[in-house]
Amino acid sequence: MCRKITDLKFPTIMSVCNKMHGFRLLLLLLLLPTLLLAQSKKELEEKRKKIIRDINTTERMIKKTAQTREATYDKYVALQSQIQNRETLIRTIQEEVEAAEESIVRNQDVIASLEKDIEQMQQEYGKMVRNAFRRKSLSNPLLYILSAESLNQAFRRWLFLRKYDRFRKQQADAIAATREMLAQKIRSINETRLEKESLLGSIQNQKATLSNELLQKDETLKFLSKDEERLKQDLQKKQVAHEQLNQAIENIIQEEVRKRAEEARRAPPVAAAPAKPEKTPTPSTPAPQPATKAPQPAVTAAPANAKPEAAEDMQSFDFRRNKGRLPWPVESGFISRGFGKQQHPTIKNISITNNGIDIRTEESAAVRAIHEGVVAGVQFIPGHDYTVILQHGDYYTVYTNLAETSLTKGETVRAKQVMGKVSTNAITGASELHFELWHQKDRINPVGWIKK
Repeated sequence: MCRKITDLKFPTIMSVCNKMHGFRLLLLLLLLPTLLLAQSKKELEEKRKKIIRDINTTERMIKKTAQTREATYDKYVALQSQIQNRETLIRTIQEEVEAAEESIVRNQDVIASLEKDIEQMQQEYGKMVRNAFRRKSLSNPLLYILSAESLNQAFRRWLFLRKYDRFRKQQADAIAATREMLAQKIRSINETRLEKESLLGSIQNQKATLSNELLQKDETLKFLSKDEERLKQDLQKKQVAHEQLNQAIENIIQEEVRKRAEEARRAPPVAAAPAKPEKTPTPSTPAPQPATKAPQPAVTAAPANAKPEAAEDMQSFDFRRNKGRLPWPVESGFISRGFGKQQHPTIKNISITNNGIDIRTEESAAVRAIHEGVVAGVQFIPGHDYTVILQHGDYYTVYTNLAETSLTKGETVRAKQVMGKVSTNAITGASELHFELWHQKDRINPVGWIKK
C-alpha cells in the first residue's frame, strides 16, 4: 500500500517541479523584452527632456531678440532652429507612444501567460491535495514511516515527506507571487495607457505650436525677401570683418605650427643619439653607418606634417581621445550656422563659408575652454571683439566674440575654465559665439568633437 502511494506521489511532484521550472524560464523570457523596453523608454524620456530644455532656451532668445528691422534675420535663424527642435520633439514623443503601445501589448501577453500558469499550477496543486486526502496516506506521517519494511525505506520515506512539505510551500508561494506579479502588470498597463493619452495630447499641442512657428517663419522670410538689398550690404560688411578674423587666426596658428615643427626637428637627434650606439655592437666597421644614418632620424620631425599620429605628443593624444566627449564652449544654446560652405538661408544664389560653427546662446553667457591648453594668442578684432586661441598639442581651439578676457599669451588654461563672456549685439540683441577647431593647419568640423 505504502509503495503504491510513493509511486503515485513522486511522479506528481516531479511533473509539477518540471512545470514550475518551465514557468520560471517562460517568465524570464517574457520579462526580458519588458526590461529592454524600460531602458529604451528611459532613454526616450531623457531625450525628450533635453529637447524641451533646448526649445525653452531658444524661445527665450527669440523673445530677447530686438523687434527691429536689423534683427529680423537673427529671428529667422532662431525660428529655423526652433522648428527643427520642435519637429524632433514630436518624433521623439511619437516614438514614446509607440514604445508605450508595445509595452501594453507585451504586458498583455505576460498577463495571459501568468493567468494560464496560475490556473495550471492550481490544478496540479489541487490534484496533489485531493490524492493525499483520498488515500489518507499523509494524514499520519509517523504511521507512514513506521510501516516501512526496512530502516533504509523508512529513511527514504522521511526524506520524501520533507521534500513533499517543502514543495507544497514553494508551490503555494509561487502561486501567490505569480498573482502579485499579475496585479503589478495590470497596474502597469493602466499607468502606461494614461501616459500614452498624455503623450498623444502633448503631440497635438506641439503640432499646433509648430504650425504657428511655421507661419512666423514664412512671414519673416517674406519680409526678408523684400529687404534683400540691405541684407546683401550687411553680408558684405560682415565678410570683410570675417576675412580679417580668418587672417588673424591663420597667422597665429601657422606661427605656432612652425615653432613646433622647428622644435621637433631639433629634438630627435638628442634623443636618437644614445639609442643608436646601444643598438650597435662593438665592432669598428659598422660604426660609421650609424653616423651616416643619423640625419635620417632627424626626419622624424616630418610627422608634424605627414603622420602626426606616429609621433603624437601626450597633449595631442589626450585631446584626440576625448573626441565626441568634449564639452560645449557655452552652457546652453543652439548652432545657428554650421561648418563649411552652405547656402545663405534667405538670399538666393549666395553661399557662405564658415570655418567653424556659430552658437547662439544666452546673454552674457560664460565661455569655457573645452580642454586643458595653453593660450596661443589673444586678439581684438573690430566686429568680432576678443578672440582667444588655445593650443592643445597639435590641436587648436578658437573662441571668438568675447566681450572681454583677462587671459594672456602663454597662460595655462584648465578644462571648463571660464575665459570671458559672449558679446551681445547692441542692435539685434543676439549673443553668439564663433567657435573653431584646427588640427595643425587644417580646419575641422567641431560638431563631431563636442557634446552638449
